[in-house]
Amino acid sequence: MDTTVLKCPGCNSPLPYNAERGLWKCEYCGSEYTREQILELTAQKSDSDIDIKKPEYKEETDFNQPSEDQPELNLYRCKNCGAEMVTDQNTASTFCVYCGSTGILKSRLEGKFRPKYIIPFATTKQQAIDAYNGLRKGRFLAPNEFGKKENIEKITGVYIPFWLYDGFSQGVLEGERHDKTSWRSGDYIITKTDVYHELRAGKEDFEKVPADGSKKFDDDLMDSIEPFNFSALEPFNYSFLSGFLAEKYDVSAEENTKRATLRMNNSLQQSLYNTIHGTLVSPHKRLDCSIKNVDYALLPVWMLNTFVKDKAHTFAMNGQTGKIIGDIPIDSGKSVRYFIFLTALGFAIAALIDYIFF
Repeated sequence: MDTTVLKCPGCNSPLPYNAERGLWKCEYCGSEYTREQILELTAQKSDSDIDIKKPEYKEETDFNQPSEDQPELNLYRCKNCGAEMVTDQNTASTFCVYCGSTGILKSRLEGKFRPKYIIPFATTKQQAIDAYNGLRKGRFLAPNEFGKKENIEKITGVYIPFWLYDGFSQGVLEGERHDKTSWRSGDYIITKTDVYHELRAGKEDFEKVPADGSKKFDDDLMDSIEPFNFSALEPFNYSFLSGFLAEKYDVSAEENTKRATLRMNNSLQQSLYNTIHGTLVSPHKRLDCSIKNVDYALLPVWMLNTFVKDKAHTFAMNGQTGKIIGDIPIDSGKSVRYFIFLTALGFAIAALIDYIFF
């Protein structure tokens, strides 16, 4: 399997992408490299620093027959330290947990799986940690797991596969609009209803409507951290993956077309509704969408999964804009104890007032 690790030419240490400075900085010798220097470096060096091999599981294990619950796994050996790590079949970039090297599995990002574009990370891990702490600030009834430093430090930058659709939506919206006017005349309230027939037709063009291309990540969650600024799209280069995880798509462009067309049609429908001052009675709509082009891109997201009673609660932050979304629950045990404390405090205050005044 064709793989690579981006290393510093000066000291041969891992060379991660520095989102804050927009360049590659060695954390050991301090050397910095611009985009142009990295492109020249990667053009000269295509050798591998990581060996990949298929794991040899015993027959009694269930991994011989991959399924949705137990996907096919691959085992790689890091040439920096010799440690072995396991990845699933959709991982395109991963870490060695012992020496920190980023292993980029190049063969998983070639051919039909090679992205056309990438948006590099523009926010740092510390910014993601600060955003997470801001989100949970004041939520003292949250489970203790959400405040543990060792858990917060697990926030990870992930390049998530997205399909970007170009197309247009056109259609018609019509229905009756009722305007009611009321006034008093003597002992009576008179209401007049003016009935209008509303008809709207229109067309909207769309560029780069995103749809998440991975089954691992919840579609609603990915929609919630939009928008991305697509003017920052870069032609894909493996070097941007250094220091981050990455996934390849397992939902095809064809499978995601329905989501993209629905988003376009909903946008046109809302635009047509916005031209009507009032509410339509029994509206009718006819909307049609056409896709003209689809591109494959990797987009940056900071993510943290916290497990409470075997249920995952996800924090995600747009790695470009900093927009955040998070699921922080209430600890039922804490809420009961807090209620008991407030009740006892209330009785104590009432007893004190009664003692002082009466």
